[in-house]
Amino acid sequence: MTRHIITIILLLTLYACNNINRQKGDFERISNEYSLKELSNNKQTTEQILDKITPSVLAFAKADTSDFYYGDNIIEDDSIFRKLLVGKTVNKTTILATEINIKDTVINFYMLDNKTWKLIGSEKTNIPIYKLEFEDLDGDNYKEIITSTSRNMNGNTWHEIYYFSDKAKTIKYAGSFSTDYIVKKDKKQIEETYEGSWYMDNSKTLYEWRQEKLVPLKQIIIAHEQPVSQNGKLSFEYYENSTNDINGLKLKYKEPFSDDNKKQQQLWDNFFTGQ
Repeated sequence: MTRHIITIILLLTLYACNNINRQKGDFERISNEYSLKELSNNKQTTEQILDKITPSVLAFAKADTSDFYYGDNIIEDDSIFRKLLVGKTVNKTTILATEINIKDTVINFYMLDNKTWKLIGSEKTNIPIYKLEFEDLDGDNYKEIITSTSRNMNGNTWHEIYYFSDKAKTIKYAGSFSTDYIVKKDKKQIEETYEGSWYMDNSKTLYEWRQEKLVPLKQIIIAHEQPVSQNGKLSFEYYENSTNDINGLKLKYKEPFSDDNKKQQQLWDNFFTGQ
């Protein structure tokens, strides 16, 4: 008898919970697999897809601590024409959607504001994007949006950075750098070293965050004289930037490079420390 009473109580409790869920407007969340299939439908705009998944996005935002809820951050299929990544990708409160239009080489950024998606940034891409990542590069506890190429035969990759302005509610292109870098959050700087090859230049570049842009302050290059295949000669080049322009590096001096030149070696070895 007691067992039957317990069973009835459990059934009534389950029914009550289900009824509460229906009263709250409970629904079945759209799966990530379904959203990925929707992206391959060229008859639907990105805005239409975003509107369709908005209720699920809001539900995930309340219960899920993941960086993103929908999408895939790696592009491996050459046949697709767009990628979409949705979630709290730059901070813990702002819901963003990042769309990569592969065919038109454009990256678009949407922000969910009061259940409405607003376009807050659109930029042309300069690299073939393989991966989309998020990392705090300036120490403000907000993550920057980083697009990257796949690695080439020498293991090198190239990155483009997009900056979310919490004050302006916009996302804009902020700069670029390559494979090996060290983030100095306390100085708001990035130290980049590019190891070239028999035909690619070696370089070191010091970047600093200024006015929401990653500005190159100075650069040193061991450059191949052109054409590379005919002479094999190298030059030693030093650049500085006296502006806040990401394209503001100016050549200060250039001279023939020599392995025996101690001044050149010292400048290369101590480029970031300034010793």
